[in-house]
Amino acid sequence: MKITRKSKLMIIPAMLASFGALTFAPTTALAWTDQTHMAIERTAGLRSYQNACAPDVSKTVSAINKLRKTDGQGHFFDASKPPTRKDVEEQLELIGQSRDDAPDGWILGGIVNATRKSKAWTEMGRFDDYNYAILGHYIGDLSQPLHMSVYDDFNKKHHLNVDQTLNHSEVKWDDDGARLIAKEMTVDDSMHFDTEDQLIDEMLKIANESYELGQKLRAENRELTHDEALARANRSATFFRAVMKYCGKKVVNDETTTYTNVGK
Repeated sequence: MKITRKSKLMIIPAMLASFGALTFAPTTALAWTDQTHMAIERTAGLRSYQNACAPDVSKTVSAINKLRKTDGQGHFFDASKPPTRKDVEEQLELIGQSRDDAPDGWILGGIVNATRKSKAWTEMGRFDDYNYAILGHYIGDLSQPLHMSVYDDFNKKHHLNVDQTLNHSEVKWDDDGARLIAKEMTVDDSMHFDTEDQLIDEMLKIANESYELGQKLRAENRELTHDEALARANRSATFFRAVMKYCGKKVVNDETTTYTNVGK
């Protein structure tokens, strides 16, 4: 086929349009902003908290390389009723499945699976920081009420604004924003788990809190307040810290964060 100048001129806009659709098309499952995810992992005590955004970056890697699957389903659960242990068990069977096979997501199973893998790597003495970056990101998403809620018109309309509730747009670097968020956060150091069952019970408490808050936002037709978002972030940070200690991962204290019940 001979390509003429005219056909070239037609091809170029088509390519640009295709690239634009790939680059700028909105995702169906967003998350807390990078600043909030970093703040949660930082206050929880993960030294390499800057990696907290990696799971969201990986979705872009898949998009630009036309990979068929991402871990997108691991960031949410489109819960139409309060989450239960049965949901956890069912989602553990869906790990790795895409939207076609797991349209409602599998964050609950994803957290349990990532905990098991992280604990195993730590016990083997392997480099495990990336494991905890992923685990902490999922646990961060657990506290966002619209991640534990059906993705309906209300969710689509308000999701991005809810994600950005704690964000500091005035700072130059996101790490500075994470530090400012961390200054407001409070982490309960007394939470601990002796068994995986205890861990799952607490995860479901947080999931149900998120679900109920999501329903409240719908009923009142509003978005999160700053204080509500801060309380949710505190829940994720406290839980993540306890999970890391359960796995044997060394935690550190952030100098800007308030820790309560230390040593209890």
